[in-house]
Amino acid sequence: MFHLRVLVVILSLCVMSCAKQQAPKTTCFRMNLGEDPATLDPRKARDINAVTLCRMLFEGLTRISKEGKPELAVAENLEISEDGLVYVFHLRNTLWSNGDPVTSYDFAESWKRILHPDFPTDIAFHLYLIKNAKDVKQGNKPSEELGIQTPDPLTIRVRLEEATPYFLEVCATAPFLPVPRTITAENPNWVFTPETFVGNGPFILKTWNHTDEIRVAKNSQYWDVDQVHLQEISMVMVTSDTEIQMFEEGKLDLAGAFLSSLPIDAIEQLRESGQLQVSPVSGTRFIRVNTSETIGTKRNILSLIECRKALSCAIDREAITKHLLHGIKTPSSCFIPPEMELSNSCFFSNQHKDMAHLLMQSALEAMEQTPATLEPIVLSFVDKEMNRALAQAIQQQWEASLGIRVRLEAVEWKVFLQKIREKDFQVVLGSWIADFNDPINFLEVFKFKDGGSNNTNWENAKYIELLNQSTICRDQAERKKILRDAEAILMEEMPIIPLYHEAMNYLQRSDVQDLALSPIGQLDLRWTQRSSFK
Repeated sequence: MFHLRVLVVILSLCVMSCAKQQAPKTTCFRMNLGEDPATLDPRKARDINAVTLCRMLFEGLTRISKEGKPELAVAENLEISEDGLVYVFHLRNTLWSNGDPVTSYDFAESWKRILHPDFPTDIAFHLYLIKNAKDVKQGNKPSEELGIQTPDPLTIRVRLEEATPYFLEVCATAPFLPVPRTITAENPNWVFTPETFVGNGPFILKTWNHTDEIRVAKNSQYWDVDQVHLQEISMVMVTSDTEIQMFEEGKLDLAGAFLSSLPIDAIEQLRESGQLQVSPVSGTRFIRVNTSETIGTKRNILSLIECRKALSCAIDREAITKHLLHGIKTPSSCFIPPEMELSNSCFFSNQHKDMAHLLMQSALEAMEQTPATLEPIVLSFVDKEMNRALAQAIQQQWEASLGIRVRLEAVEWKVFLQKIREKDFQVVLGSWIADFNDPINFLEVFKFKDGGSNNTNWENAKYIELLNQSTICRDQAERKKILRDAEAILMEEMPIIPLYHEAMNYLQRSDVQDLALSPIGQLDLRWTQRSSFK
């Protein structure tokens, strides 16, 4: 017997499809963000919604092309030293949206601000490729020793710690985007209102009605403005059920695509109708574990490897991906997505109840606890339909296989971020989507326990050594082996428990053209157009 909400969704799909309603003609492209972005400041952008918006509103020295490859953007040309350590970027004459020139000083000041010890951001580690950047962020060296020089307004010289073949891809990521130094110096709240917001990307902020809608408009000052076809983009913030209804009524041009989630109950119907589009993405869904010896004043059983492995062994990933995710995503036995071709190794089995039971017994004995006396393990997650369903499945499997109690904690996004920053959690649902196409982008997240996105309190000296070796290794086969060995350590000690590899599910109106969805899950609308606009 269908749940009432399932029936409503399916009837809505059938009725709207049969009616063949035409989308009303509009010059505004419409999509759903699901929820308010945490920030529009690229120096702080961490979640995928904020990062996607920052790529609309700002542009770096490079950008990712429609084909998913790095290409020059604000930089018109560059020179790279023979040893691969020095990049000299020569900027084109471009403007901020207020008409001021974009200069090398804007880039340098943005990066230096991120690396200031007092600047609050979780993404500073991305800039540690720059000479002395980590020491500057930790207060061990002055900013004058950073490997950044600006000999004139249109030239920036960057010296790296080690030769980095993927550096041009990294230059397109959020922390490398510039912000207008004069504006940020005069008004620390410039990013919050359209009246004060200034960017250099293909679009400019038009309105921001928090929890309701963000609108961006074509930026007439953008250097490549002739290639931008959309006049305006409306991004509403509605639930997944409302989103799919709006799509069927012709009120949205795109639904899903990682910025929001399609209703779980509608996936099969959408697939059978031929509407559902699926693209593999370099991303992994996992459980982040707080490995601290204590949480608050109490000893933490999750500090024991045996406990973390027991939790992993108790999870039936195949059942989750088959029944909950309708076979669209693939169960993982490693952290690095298969698209990156690092390894075909299985670091752990799908589900091994007997092993899970033995490992948990060992952990409980070490803590002088029993399943009955152990306080419930709290699994926290952002309060969304998919997260809730996934958390409930994991809760049931852990309780059935391990005999322990598990309590679920659903929180809103900003509270979630605060909890993991402060390590005020036991286990949380997390994910990592590639910023650039190299395994190091995944592995470096957990390199240092004080890294902004680690949040597990886990660190391993051998792991750090291997990642350092990978940055200087010139033989690609040998480098892959080094990274595989590093991943093996991460999977052996399990500060994270992989669940499945991601895929992008979305609905796209048939007249939408040149929607750029890269293999690493980046959505870019700067080239997008709709034939009905013409």
